[in-house]
Amino acid sequence: MNSPDLEHNSRSLTIRSDSLYSGEFTVTEDTGFRSGKRLSGTRLKAITVPLLYKLIQHTPIVIAALPMRFLLMLLRLTYIWPNNPFRQVCENISRLAAANGYHYSPKKVYRQLIKNADGTLDNYFRLYKYGIDSVIDRVHITQEDAQRFNHLANKHGGVVMAVPHNYASLFSALKMSREFPLICVTRNPSTIERTRIGVDFFERMNVKILMVRGGNPFELSRTLFGILKSGTTIAATVDSMDHSEAAAEAEIFGQRLGFPTWAAKIAAKKRIPVIPSYFRSDGKHVTAVYGEELISDNTEEIVQHYVRFFEKQILEDPASWAYLCDKRWGRVLKQAAQ
Repeated sequence: MNSPDLEHNSRSLTIRSDSLYSGEFTVTEDTGFRSGKRLSGTRLKAITVPLLYKLIQHTPIVIAALPMRFLLMLLRLTYIWPNNPFRQVCENISRLAAANGYHYSPKKVYRQLIKNADGTLDNYFRLYKYGIDSVIDRVHITQEDAQRFNHLANKHGGVVMAVPHNYASLFSALKMSREFPLICVTRNPSTIERTRIGVDFFERMNVKILMVRGGNPFELSRTLFGILKSGTTIAATVDSMDHSEAAAEAEIFGQRLGFPTWAAKIAAKKRIPVIPSYFRSDGKHVTAVYGEELISDNTEEIVQHYVRFFEKQILEDPASWAYLCDKRWGRVLKQAAQ
């Protein structure tokens, strides 16, 4: 690893790992981020992730998990508070689901969210302590789906898997990569320390990753075009809202919202299949669900295809979707429920 560069309120470090598609990746961290909002999500993750990592390195799982399990217990108890934002979003998604024929109580969603968060924590801690074989059977993928990915990737040169922010999306890659050739395209965290931790876990999962934060978009496209000639599936997380001019609009929850187009554009240009996915959690256990493949040269059609699939899965099983707790998506769900 190279020496940190401290110019312009930032520092850089080159991380080398067998899990990185290119073998190495240079992380640039804005050292001024600490002056931002003290309780921002980025700031909290910059503190809690390294803390949990140190705990799992040096203590048994039962001790390492105590801080998060204490917070989850408090979260469970605060359901009785009507202004609890997590309770409110569970109420909104329940009302929206009922209008679409799905019926469950807000309290059930709330409790399942907590159960899934605890299960995700246990999966990563057990992976670190006991290795991939101790957790791989917790992820279920049908042989039919595995064969479909292999067949389509070999026939067309590659497949784009459209992935939402499920609790178990990244964790499920350890099982998927054993079933078919897979590369996860991921935006690295905003700090060097969290990026190093993430790469360590991908190494333990035996998963190849292509990190993209701050990279040259033309170089990235060229790399992806090369990957999609080799019978490989690339997994791309594509459910973030995009307000830029480059976004493609798609309808979800009765509203027109913008979504990033880079993965859809590559699939359209290469005319390769796009398969939407959703990873359903029940505590520690995960079931991968895949939609129908679509081959199209129309970017907007591709985006709407996987957004429609995401919407259906979220309405059926909202507690597996981590973005249920996202403020921006919370506002969308509140408006839709009204």
